[in-house]
Amino acid sequence: MPPRAFDYVLALLFTADSREVVLVRKTRPAWQAGRVNGLGGKIRDGESLAAAARREVLEEAGVDVERWEEFLVWHDPVYRLRAVRAFDDVARQARTAEDQEVFLAYVGALPLNVIDNLRWIVPLALDRDVAIPIEVRSENPSGSGLTEPPPVP
Repeated sequence: MPPRAFDYVLALLFTADSREVVLVRKTRPAWQAGRVNGLGGKIRDGESLAAAARREVLEEAGVDVERWEEFLVWHDPVYRLRAVRAFDDVARQARTAEDQEVFLAYVGALPLNVIDNLRWIVPLALDRDVAIPIEVRSENPSGSGLTEPPPVP
């Protein structure tokens, strides 16, 4: 099993009333093309989780959100995903800032082509009765396949 190659942040930005979430229609990487996912990306070396979420949301959706709360850590043999949430009406100002469409979606009616794990991650992010952060592990010892392959040495 190769060492974990990537640390990612998934930044779920909800409206203050928790009814809508900012999502992105992906054009890349290839395995996500045509699917809908949350905002986020790779955490840079030396970058804090909150700084990575803030940077990714600003780059992808053109809004600046300073305060993020970690609610999920997903451990996989290839990557670690750290999911954060924020509730702020700045979400209503989110717009397409790169080459991938950014939009608001109702949390109770996520798009049919949403990345499968968002169907349980979004409700988990909204559940304020759960002690966080929750830690989960990929069941498959070779990895979940939910990211790009690790670099070849």
